[in-house]
Amino acid sequence: MAKIALKEGWAITVAGRTSCACSIVVEGLAAGFLLDLEDGAPRELSKAFDLIVWTAGAYQEGPIIGLSRGDIRSICRNHLEGPVSFLVPILQKNRELGRPVFLIVVASSSSFRVRTNEGLYGTNKAAKAQLARTLGQELPSLIPGSRVLLANPGGMATPFWDGRGRDTSGFMDSNAVAACIWDEMQSQNVPFKEIHVVRQSDKSPKVEYGARLPE
Repeated sequence: MAKIALKEGWAITVAGRTSCACSIVVEGLAAGFLLDLEDGAPRELSKAFDLIVWTAGAYQEGPIIGLSRGDIRSICRNHLEGPVSFLVPILQKNRELGRPVFLIVVASSSSFRVRTNEGLYGTNKAAKAQLARTLGQELPSLIPGSRVLLANPGGMATPFWDGRGRDTSGFMDSNAVAACIWDEMQSQNVPFKEIHVVRQSDKSPKVEYGARLPE
């Protein structure tokens, strides 16, 4: 989505542990902000933004009984505690300036669908999705003009899966999914919208709307 935004003339800041190695940062097309979400007190970026895309997370390797304390801390901090700690000062700055913000929260179909060996991962995705729904009501009141888009995509083929022994041949192309989410952001004229990006038989993404019951 950052690459799509660049093509449309947005000024981009990429935050994360490897942000400074990101191709668009290395090429000088975007700013990099070094951020370790597993840090108990992550760095703050007290700056207002027009658009925030929250995609951070960490995968669960194996069943929950095999997770170490470090694994548990890593999953919970990367998905929820770290991003929220980083997000709040930005929202405070936007409110101080009276500057509306558009927040895109990328959760997962695992936020409502039970999958083996994804218990803690799915729990954090569900919490992230519920926070997005709540912010969809709160932010427009706290910062008039603000909007929230919650996107729950299915499996995507990304470099994350390299070397993990997962067959991604049936997964969606991540660039196509990003384009779907971006298009939904551009067309959104209500304070909150929830979408699901699902895989069709030809692996192309399709957008569906509204909350899902747990499966």
